Amino acid sequence: MKLTSKITRTAQVLIASCCLASCNYLDVIPPAQADFKDTMKDQEATLSFLYSCYINVPRSTPFQYHSFELSADESAAPYEYSNYQQQMAWGTISPTFYSSWGGDDQNIWTPSYNSLGYVHHFLSLIDDLQPIGVTAEDKAEYKAECYFLEAYYHFRVLQAFGPCPLITEKVDPGITNDEIPGRSHFDYCVDYIVGKLDDAARVLPATRPTNYLGRATSTMAKGLKARVLLYAASPLWNGSFPRQDWKNKNYETPGYGNELVSSTYSRDKWTRALTACQEALTAAKEAGYELFDIDAANRKADRDNLSLPFIPGREEDTEENRLFKERVRMFQYLISANEGDNNKELIWGQRIAIDGNNSGESTEWRLPNKVVKRSNGIFVGGWAGDAPTLYSVQHFYTENGKLPAKDPEFFSEDEWYTRFYEGTQSPALATDRLDGEDVKNDIIKLNAKREARFYAWIAFDGGQYSPKINNGGPLWLNLKNTNTNGFNTGNARNCVGTGYLTKKFIDPNIYYGSDGTRTHTAIRRPFLRMAELYLNLAECYAALDNTGEALSNLNEIRRRAGFDDLTESDITSDMTLTDWVRNERFVELFEEGHRYYDLRRWVIAPEMLKAGTRYGLDGHRVNPSFEEFNKPKLINQPFKWDDRLYLLPVWSRSGMDELYSNPQLVQAPGY
Repeated sequence: MKLTSKITRTAQVLIASCCLASCNYLDVIPPAQADFKDTMKDQEATLSFLYSCYINVPRSTPFQYHSFELSADESAAPYEYSNYQQQMAWGTISPTFYSSWGGDDQNIWTPSYNSLGYVHHFLSLIDDLQPIGVTAEDKAEYKAECYFLEAYYHFRVLQAFGPCPLITEKVDPGITNDEIPGRSHFDYCVDYIVGKLDDAARVLPATRPTNYLGRATSTMAKGLKARVLLYAASPLWNGSFPRQDWKNKNYETPGYGNELVSSTYSRDKWTRALTACQEALTAAKEAGYELFDIDAANRKADRDNLSLPFIPGREEDTEENRLFKERVRMFQYLISANEGDNNKELIWGQRIAIDGNNSGESTEWRLPNKVVKRSNGIFVGGWAGDAPTLYSVQHFYTENGKLPAKDPEFFSEDEWYTRFYEGTQSPALATDRLDGEDVKNDIIKLNAKREARFYAWIAFDGGQYSPKINNGGPLWLNLKNTNTNGFNTGNARNCVGTGYLTKKFIDPNIYYGSDGTRTHTAIRRPFLRMAELYLNLAECYAALDNTGEALSNLNEIRRRAGFDDLTESDITSDMTLTDWVRNERFVELFEEGHRYYDLRRWVIAPEMLKAGTRYGLDGHRVNPSFEEFNKPKLINQPFKWDDRLYLLPVWSRSGMDELYSNPQLVQAPGY
């Protein structure tokens, strides 16, 4: 996008000129230099300075998908990576852990406070320098963007690290250690962030032209406010924080003293969140946003000349089967189609790419090891580094909109790991073909008769990964054959072995040629989309015991998935309203970074992320039989939970630098 390139280019210049080398947020404020007057000599220069303030919105590191946000129970990475994601999943993260995959704090604490320095420096100059061509209306809008950014950066720290220091204005470079703010009470932080978002929303436009996508809008501000208040109303921050004794020692929050978290439940927090969620959804609709649909996806597919995907059991050319396949393709395009493709669902997204081919790290991270055989006989592909767990597989719905274990029309559990195409035989292990359709004979019943999102985002043994990725033809997965994409002792680093791979962020039109060509659209990471607004609202209504409205908002999402509406008769002790809300959120927002925070804010992480809960199929065998492969097995990694994992630790190379330089700052509990 035009704005993205401007942000990156301008920020590189400004960061270099400011010499921000320290990881300590003492030093994140750009020093006052005479040449900074040139940054606002006219409108173009002023906008360039403003764009630099966006450098970490969203976290723009190409390795963001290796971050701790993928450490929940959705998927697993290869054991040998031992990256930040796995250190979180294994419960071994520490204040001194450093990973080349993502740096010190996985690009939140330090970059956020650095960016706040630029935001406040911009605000301190905009009125004094009087840039040529910048009107009073321009100034008001630029300031409002800064208010939005100030709220965003503080919230990113707040959701990952908990109560955080608030940097509310430009800090004098000569500030002494005892003048640096410590952590403020969580609720105080929330009020400050929400106030900034309200200030921004009053001024900002509801939408932006295509060449300015990414710049703050009032719709983004209201959507972010809804998320902030939803988190604040959730159990973790609404009376259930496990360490009530965690307090400041040398710093007080106005009105809260040394307290950092609330110890009592407040229903009013849910009411406040509900109002914000209602306002966010209303504002988004008025701005023209809507759920992505099949018609928009079909128009995109026609331009791409993309055929419908293979779905087990839906080979017959009927209207019902064609519609189902179109729905699958729609969910594939939901992530890769941008605003120019009439994707009106994406309120706030970030295009991620790391090379001239627009490959995007997310693509390489997820693709199977072998995608195409080059003309020289060598296979090329990805890292196979993102493998859904059996929990994920079992919690996408059946084609009836129910969990497999709770759908009486689905296969019984003792049949799940048997062949769907009964009476067939496994393909010969000797073949190294990636386009052999006969592998579909090994599809298990658990992977048949499932919902559209399952087929759009989950790849499985015997299934078709993509219809034209393999030199214009389909790639079929044989995860039992070492000559195709099965476990290979010579490439053990790039294999998780759960029997599944993810397709969530793969462009369905992706193409790898035997001549070395590669084309596909870099994904648009959805930081805020319409589906989340409906799900946020449903959660608030459920928390306030308004079953009808909760179901109404859930059904907006379920109808798009192709299901009948839920009714109150579907709410039972076996599947409560809360269960429906949380599982719909799990499926719809799969691997978009929400699950990590959801499990924590609901205070169910100790149960969901404990040792002995993450299973896959037995994919760490060389050329296993069908029966050997399709056997649930505990993933061989030291997953465990510790209550300290509710929050990230403040990082420093020595383990104490940040704390010594700021005597007001207390470490997260347990570290």
